[in-house]
Amino acid sequence: MKKVLLVLVVALCCSSCGCGLYNWCDYEKTSFNYYKKQTPQTMGLLMLTYQTMINNQQHSKRKVVPPGIHAEFGYLLLKKGCKAEGIEQLNEEMDLYPESKTFISRIVKLAEQ
Repeated sequence: MKKVLLVLVVALCCSSCGCGLYNWCDYEKTSFNYYKKQTPQTMGLLMLTYQTMINNQQHSKRKVVPPGIHAEFGYLLLKKGCKAEGIEQLNEEMDLYPESKTFISRIVKLAEQ
């Protein structure tokens, strides 16, 4: 009986390890490289990572973009001069995560001026 219980616990643990709540792609590496050395190349790689994360969440449990990703992507788009796309990403962040509205709405207001 103990062996059966042990096998079930191990099987349960292994099955839960295959897929996380979110698909983070190469976010950790590319964001570290960008904030370490902010160049057009590292910014481009980070923006590509954001686009990949936004488009490829089917492999995660929640099937939504991790919190803050739309906001960070929107901010970089604004920084790059893509005002409409940046505001769109910021609004998407507020739609997915309403708790961010207090902070993000101020950024949107400033961007729209």
